[in-house]
Amino acid sequence: MRNFVTRLRVWFPPPLILLLFFVTDVLTAIPRFTFDIVNIVLSVLLTGVCITMILHTAWQMSTNGTTLNPLHPDRTTKLVTVGCYAWSRNPIYLGMSGLQLSVALCFGSLVGILAVPLFMFVVARLHIHVEEVQLRKRFGLEWERYTQRVRRWL
Repeated sequence: MRNFVTRLRVWFPPPLILLLFFVTDVLTAIPRFTFDIVNIVLSVLLTGVCITMILHTAWQMSTNGTTLNPLHPDRTTKLVTVGCYAWSRNPIYLGMSGLQLSVALCFGSLVGILAVPLFMFVVARLHIHVEEVQLRKRFGLEWERYTQRVRRWL
């Protein structure tokens, strides 16, 4: 089973999972479900917040000299706990979840809105769990203290 999950992680990195959910949003769009300008404004605002959070988090990882690659959590060199990481252990994945919701709202996809928790579950099972095991091994007590202080999502 472990080898199967490892293969799925390689075949489905988080950006590809997000793209597949975006395609589902578009394919399941119901135009009458949209509220015209309200959906667009909410989508644009949410997208702006999420992209800002993702870029800021990527910048934090880069300036701290640690990896952004979810397929190689063993290459992590530093436990970043400031900025967005002070209130979420997974701000990039949280931002991606927000983008999924934003696209679903914009296109009027009720299925997409309801699928946001599914997106979060898939990312958690394929990526977050493996990453957290590696971080626990590498950082030990520092990681344990961090997990007691900061929740996985919010």
